[in-house]
Formats: sequence, C-alpha cells, structure tokens
Amino acid sequence: MNFQPLKDFCDFYLPMLGVPMSDTVIYRNHEEIFRYSAGYDDPWLRTPTRRDALYNLYSCTKVATAVAATQLIERGELLPSDPLYAYFPEYKDMTVKKTAPDGSVIVVPAEKPILIEHLLTMTSGMNYDLTAPSIAAVRQSTYGACPTLDIVRALAKEPLESEPGEHYRYSLGLDVMGGVIELVSGLSLGEYMKRNIFDPLGMTETGFTMDERIVPRMASQYRYNEETGAPEKIPVSENPYRFGTAYQSAGAGLISSVRDQILFADALANMGKGKSGHRILSPAGVDVLRANRFDAAKLAEFPKYKFGYGYGYGVRTAIDPKVKGNLASVGEFGWDGARRSYISADPERKLAVFHAEHMNFPNADSVIFARLRNVIYACVESD
Repeated sequence: MNFQPLKDFCDFYLPMLGVPMSDTVIYRNHEEIFRYSAGYDDPWLRTPTRRDALYNLYSCTKVATAVAATQLIERGELLPSDPLYAYFPEYKDMTVKKTAPDGSVIVVPAEKPILIEHLLTMTSGMNYDLTAPSIAAVRQSTYGACPTLDIVRALAKEPLESEPGEHYRYSLGLDVMGGVIELVSGLSLGEYMKRNIFDPLGMTETGFTMDERIVPRMASQYRYNEETGAPEKIPVSENPYRFGTAYQSAGAGLISSVRDQILFADALANMGKGKSGHRILSPAGVDVLRANRFDAAKLAEFPKYKFGYGYGYGVRTAIDPKVKGNLASVGEFGWDGARRSYISADPERKLAVFHAEHMNFPNADSVIFARLRNVIYACVESD
C-alpha cells in the first residue's frame, strides 16, 4: 500500500479548494492502516489540526439512525411495512400538495399512508424545511427546548410534497424515524444509541449534547464563501438542524470524533461485528441496511446515482460503481454530512473510512468525495 497520493490530496488539493483542515483514517479488518491529519484547525494562527477534536457530524448521523432502526427490525419490534400512524396517530390523515389544472398548488388528502420504509428511504413525501411553521410553533411554545417527540408530532401538520412512496426527496424523514425509535425502545434516541451501538463498540466520544464541556474540544467550524473562495469561521455550536436544547436530531445532530466514527464504520465493514468483538447488526441486517431500494425512476432522482449509487436505509449503496468511474466495490455504503464529514464501509474488502472536515464546501460529491474515494481505493490496492 502506498498512501503518498492520499497525503498529497489532503495536503494540496483540499487546501487549493479553500478547505482548511481534514482528518482521514482507514481501517481494514479491524486494524488501522492509515491516519493522516492535514491542514490547520485555524489557518490564520497556523494551529495544527487536532487528532482528538470533536465534529458536528450533520447527516453522517443518519447512518447511526438507520443502524438503530435496522436493529429494531432484527428484533421484531418494527417492520418496514408498518404505517407511521401506528406509532404517531398524528400521521393518520396526511395532506399532500398537488398541482391543479390551472397550475396553482392545492392541498388535498393524501391517498397513501407514510410507512416506516418511506422514512428510511427518503420517499415519505416530507421536505427539509427548517423554517416550517410547525417547528417554529414548538420552539415558541417550549421556550426553545423543542423536545424531540414534540417536533415529530408537530411535523404531521405540514403537507407532503408528494404521495408517500412516489419520489425520492431528501427530507426530515429520518428525524421522524428517530422519534419512532424513541417510542419503540422507551429510551431517548441518544440513550438507545449509547446502549446498543456506541458502548458495545467502545465509542466514548459520541452523543447529541453540546455543552460547556464539549465546546473546547470541537474542531473549528467554517462556512465556504463562494465570492472569495475562502473559509469563514463560524461558532462550533452552530447547527441549524439542532432545533432546540432538548432536540436530538436523528438526521443531523450527533457530535463525534474521528476515533469513534472509524470504530463504527469498521463494524459495518465487517458485517456488523466491531473491533471490540461486539456485534451491532447481524450480517443479514447489514445486507438489509445496504440493499438498494430504488427503481429506475427513483435512481434518476437520486444525485449520487451519477457515481454508481442507489439508496438503502439511510445510506448510499454502490450498485454500478465501475461503470460510473468509481473504484469502490459493489455494496460499499455510507453517507456524508453538511460540513463534509464522510463515512464509508466496504464489506467486500473489509475496508472502513472516515474523513472529517468542518466546512460546507459546495458540490462536494463531485469536487471532493468522488476524487477522495478513488484515491483511497487506488492507494489501498497499490503494491
């Protein structure tokens, strides 16, 4: 294995784009084969990237939520075919937006119910409107606390963008899935994940809490300025998906370290069994998680299909990678977050990757992740 091209990618290509820092780790069959921290946590002060830093995972959180849901499916406590209203009666009579003959948008009763399967596959018809009136109302009535189940119940008041099951639309569906996990387990989402995923894998630095103990350990967080092409520092506590102090966002709320996330990715790459020896999913459960659920019509709606991916339960899954110029194995799966952390699990090669950044670089799929992924695979397979 020759990892010099990967180091060069992190040292030169990413800074050329204005990405100030990155931290990349690779495991193969439970063993670390690469770790490299590049750039500067603060490029103006020339403060090196900290290997023990914590990161807002944003949508990488969805992978843990999908694993938690799949665990409940394995235990018979949940079925993908269950209607959402069986858990939240508020979702019994949903409405949906339709286009009238005169071109106007009208709201009518939905013809189909939302199923658990729809939440897990982003086909519920929900949207990702963080300014929805229902969210604002809960924020006001709870003085900014926004308890998770209050938000989930309130979202039922919002009309759907399409009939459940008809279209792929990235949405708050996995946040609602987090509420289902809470109801079924009788635990908060964070406590459920701690007991059933984090503690068994030895992940001691992952959770939903942002407080005075966490803030000093956070990696500096940036937003990309498209006019200047340079990063702008923003508060480490800023996360628009964290609606309130009591809200645990199953779609974007986790805080974690590179060390913890590679242990999680490694367990998935080894068909559910972690380096600790504990199993968080059966091999069959991993296959359920990463099985492509999209037909041709939905694949055409899925942006990652241009890189050879379909969509499973909360994760991209490689179905035709080589044809799309992607060096990953068929069945490689994972996701990425708004500040450009990236998780990958490849059971065929028992290869796990976690790459951390903390900046919202635009078009990262094409500009960063597709290139990073190919460099990683070429390095791993080199003599």
